[in-house]
Amino acid sequence: MEKATNTDFDNYKEQSLTKPRDLAWDNWAKFVKVGDKVQGYIRDAFYRAEEQKGMVTYKEQRGITLEQPDGKFVNVGIKRLSFILNKTDDMHVGDPLTIELIELKPNEGADPTKILGFFGTSRVENASNPTVKELDDKDQAIGGTVAPEVDPTDEEAF
Repeated sequence: MEKATNTDFDNYKEQSLTKPRDLAWDNWAKFVKVGDKVQGYIRDAFYRAEEQKGMVTYKEQRGITLEQPDGKFVNVGIKRLSFILNKTDDMHVGDPLTIELIELKPNEGADPTKILGFFGTSRVENASNPTVKELDDKDQAIGGTVAPEVDPTDEEAF
């Protein structure tokens, strides 16, 4: 057994095992009116399996966690339709991304369909980081991410 050194623990906060998606689990972007947007740097991507909560069924989604300019984390849920997912497939962790509600399409007898616009750029310095698709596929292969049972920041829960 190796003997621990003080340097093993000097920067422990930089070695967090808590994922950004967990830190943002109670903070999901809401798009209500045209022009609503969320911006930030991609910090995580994941597969959110279909979930039943009471009378509501949440369909499967791609989740992207953004670190906003103010340092707060927010999760964005994206419908799992190929023509939507391909907009973020090749974005890398660290790339800037803006998602904006650009149109509300009327649906007879139902809520309007939300049309989101995706804006971002792949930065050269992030090219070796995992892509959104790679993280999403990896998470889907192990069954996806579900709501944490306990708040990952609640020290009293541990």
